[in-house]
Amino acid sequence: MLHELRFYEIAAGKLADYVNHAGTVAVPFRGDRYGKLLGFWSCEIGAVNCVFNLWEHESVATREALRAELSKEPVWRNEYLPHSQPLMRRQFSRLLEPLATVTPPSSAGNVYHVRIFRTRAGKTQQFATMLQNELPAALKGRAIGCWTGNSGDVNEVVHLSAYPQTHDVMSIMQRDEWHGVLKQHGALIEDIQSSLMFPTNFSPWR
Repeated sequence: MLHELRFYEIAAGKLADYVNHAGTVAVPFRGDRYGKLLGFWSCEIGAVNCVFNLWEHESVATREALRAELSKEPVWRNEYLPHSQPLMRRQFSRLLEPLATVTPPSSAGNVYHVRIFRTRAGKTQQFATMLQNELPAALKGRAIGCWTGNSGDVNEVVHLSAYPQTHDVMSIMQRDEWHGVLKQHGALIEDIQSSLMFPTNFSPWR
């Protein structure tokens, strides 16, 4: 099983335009034929003017084959790309291997917190295993999944969690439990990116 976390930085003031276009053209056309869409989020806290989307594939090989097929489709070439590409400032794709089965929220109405850790060389698996198995109960209960990188920066660990939208935003970003984890295991980490993501109305995970 392979997951792909795609990241798009959108031109200032164009985020709603891009999300609307993706939701009316790209996602309905793709369905699950070119990879299974798990989540589609916009982001204005942490990564600003950005979109994250998470896909599931059988393998790297099947992903590449399906992407090649998608690139030939007239709807993709003539309707989606000509409008979406001018809105994008940067694109990045992470191929990820989950440490265990991901567990999405059982109900809608959530805000998602993604943390992307760049670990010290040789410490990735140790840190990822700790995140998967040893988090405090208050954090583990909100966790969806933990992944290590399969491309690009191989020292990355991605951790995703979800909280009801009734939670205060700053309380999510600054939980004391996370400070404790980072204090204890900070020697394994080089860098952290942290963003709050809000599911679109066409995201399977909400």
